[in-house]
Amino acid sequence: MAPLTINVSGESIISRHPERAVLHLAVKSDGPEQETVSKDVTTTSNDLHQLFKGLSPKNDNGYSDVDAAVTTFSSTLLRTWSIVPTDDKNKPLNRVHYATSSFEVIFRDFNKLSEIAGMLVAHPKVEINSIDWRLTDATKTALGSESRRLAIRDAVHKANDYAEVIGQEVVAVEINDGGSTSHVRARYMLAAAPVSRARVFTSASPDMPEKDTALDLNPQQIEFTGSVHVKFESVSEK
Repeated sequence: MAPLTINVSGESIISRHPERAVLHLAVKSDGPEQETVSKDVTTTSNDLHQLFKGLSPKNDNGYSDVDAAVTTFSSTLLRTWSIVPTDDKNKPLNRVHYATSSFEVIFRDFNKLSEIAGMLVAHPKVEINSIDWRLTDATKTALGSESRRLAIRDAVHKANDYAEVIGQEVVAVEINDGGSTSHVRARYMLAAAPVSRARVFTSASPDMPEKDTALDLNPQQIEFTGSVHVKFESVSEK
């Protein structure tokens, strides 16, 4: 008699609070003079570079301090272009020049992120594009192992449920990994929350605004999911 075969899928879901926040922002300017808009973006970008550099002090080995608010940041080169707009009758208007650069800043300290974001949203040349929430590589590796164990246990429980009803014992004979993924349901939520006045910009950055409020960032938990497909067969009677 051919052995009984049971094919089941096991799944796991693990929720964790994010450990890092990646701030994506752009510095933009436009106007009739290329030199002016380029200078605007360059000056603001230099101010931001000094700001984030101050938030990411390095130790003697050149690595970010364990208590640094920012683990690392990067920026793009200045990009410029121009267009000739037209009016509603399709007649050309004066040429408009544009300049932009962008930053990617990885925050460890979410309170500092809220404070900085609250100040940057008031800056006329700065645009916050998005905030991504992440786990560290070490945590993702650990969760990968945990999710696989939970998924295979789920598959075993399912197979045993079927086998118990029909009065047989089964063993796993084939395992296929279904992979694992992590995702956040929403990128970020913004709300004003009062905080004490604190000037985080350097004195060399007089154009950076002060704010009495920070952005209340409420990240959704990160869901780490895993799946596995397992084939079970009934145990042969001796």
